[in-house]
Amino acid sequence: MDLEANEVVINKEMEEEPKIRYKKSLPSPSLLPPLNNETDKSWELVYLRNTRNARLQLTDKYLLSDYPISDEKRYEIIEYRQYLRDYINNNQEAILNGVIPEILPIPIL
Repeated sequence: MDLEANEVVINKEMEEEPKIRYKKSLPSPSLLPPLNNETDKSWELVYLRNTRNARLQLTDKYLLSDYPISDEKRYEIIEYRQYLRDYINNNQEAILNGVIPEILPIPIL
């Protein structure tokens, strides 16, 4: 039985408390085995999308109107977030060929 992240599993026979199972965290790309087939390649894309989405989420707070940041730094964050959104589309062919371009780190504020 495959479970999505945070999916609740209820054992109706024993009427126990619901159990929550979490998927294992994703390893870094250097720990992944070499890409051998389409399934492995799609795994890489999932990992990179999750990494990108996490960095977008980490930078959300900088765009709030009351966050104390200069306009120059806010513009840097806006550019970085656009870079993250374009990352998969701009590098998809390389990723599918087994080359994983590095995702730039979050700018220092």
